[in-house]
Amino acid sequence: MANNKRHGQYTWVKKPVNPTFDSYAKAKIMKQVQAFVDDAEKLRRVVSRMDMRGNRIYLYHLVEPFNPEGREWIKPLIDGKYLEFPFARITLANREATSCTADWQRHNDQWISLFEGSLEEVLRLVEDDTAWFGEH
Repeated sequence: MANNKRHGQYTWVKKPVNPTFDSYAKAKIMKQVQAFVDDAEKLRRVVSRMDMRGNRIYLYHLVEPFNPEGREWIKPLIDGKYLEFPFARITLANREATSCTADWQRHNDQWISLFEGSLEEVLRLVEDDTAWFGEH
């Protein structure tokens, strides 16, 4: 029972349970995501790597940073000239991937949920939305 006081009364709040994925379920979902990325023009250009941790899928992209004279980067450079940043995150609410959210990372490393739908709908939003998921 959560301690949510409301006019002197306690209310029950059900905490959502994050689904767990075995290696077969992870491979199946990542195969769906990879197939979508391969077919999507923008995502094929932008996404350099995908990773699934827990119930979240992270899409990463490479950025060639501006480097003022002689500055050292805290993060190691990939191929000597790229930094890797999260492009989008997909949070899975169930094992069937019928309920997911598309998340965008702010400059302060906080994630904002922008859209809720199936895995395909969320990936389509990331592909089509240029305001939040534009090419950098």
